[in-house]
Amino acid sequence: MNGFIVSIIVSYLAVSFGEDLMILPNLKQHWVIKGSTINITCIHNGTQSSQHYALSFWKSNSKLVSGNGVTIHNITVADTQDATRVIRRLVLTKSDVQFNDGVTYKCILGHNLSNILAEAVIEVRVLQKRKRLILSCNASGMNQSDTSFTVTTEWVLVLDGKEWFLQNSSKYTIFTANRTLEISYPVRQDAGEYRCILVFNKGNKLSEQKVHSPPINVYAYPNIETHDINKNLVPGDILKLQCTASGFPRPNITWKKDGKSLNQTNRIYPKEERLLIYIVEFNDTGEYECVASHSLLPQYDSAKMFVNITDAKSGGRGHMQDFPWIYVFFLLCLLHCGLYSQNYNSSQKELARTQERPRP
Repeated sequence: MNGFIVSIIVSYLAVSFGEDLMILPNLKQHWVIKGSTINITCIHNGTQSSQHYALSFWKSNSKLVSGNGVTIHNITVADTQDATRVIRRLVLTKSDVQFNDGVTYKCILGHNLSNILAEAVIEVRVLQKRKRLILSCNASGMNQSDTSFTVTTEWVLVLDGKEWFLQNSSKYTIFTANRTLEISYPVRQDAGEYRCILVFNKGNKLSEQKVHSPPINVYAYPNIETHDINKNLVPGDILKLQCTASGFPRPNITWKKDGKSLNQTNRIYPKEERLLIYIVEFNDTGEYECVASHSLLPQYDSAKMFVNITDAKSGGRGHMQDFPWIYVFFLLCLLHCGLYSQNYNSSQKELARTQERPRP
């Protein structure tokens, strides 16, 4: 299946202190079929003064602008915990990818290629999509030359332990004569474990015998599907990061912080697609990375997320959120005021009744 995909190789580079620039998808290899659409996002996390420098995409040393299947959206995100910094996003969309799109793309922070504060590079290579994938049945164990049997072929796709019997359709074609399965225009979602079953029958159900073939595996490299990007927290918060991946066999997901593997502690829980860190501290600030891999294929995929732990006083978050005892004090005041008001009203009513009683 490797011959019909687009391979995108990403490298990350920040060349100026305080100016972080990265490209999403932040992948070692990303597959896109020829004729489909590529989406590239450039994220700049930098100082307020860097806004004077333009953020732009370049293709083969030519600046890209919207038009001819290319769309560029410039997004500025201002909700950062640090008022001295700004987050900007530049999104490049290229539809109907062709072979001549297989070049090097750059996202640069600067006025031009000779005046760059930071840059990130992505290399795109375009390959042709295969029109079909043919699987052959190698089941054995019966005398298949015995003409007294009627032989039919069944194909099964096994996903997460469940068997799905395939039928002739626009996607699948079962050829009984040569016992093959044809998959039209295969994509990543077609990866999995396939099995064929030869059914020998002499005309009644009692004589039916089935021979199963060994599994035929259609592999797919790991691919990060969704993940968090950036998080801003204060000490004491709970950090939750999500990262999902596809592939066959199902990829394993591990977590890293600043390039080092994260192990479970009484506070840190890296568990497959989710990372939990309880009662975060200032030293939890850093670059987190989820890595999807499996043992059968050498390729892997990864995605990076930046977490910033700031002081509540300088981060702009309300103190009511960070000091729960204020809520308790407020509730006690309400309760005390309510009881005082109730006692006062009761005393006034008793005094009024006393004054209304007739004197002897």
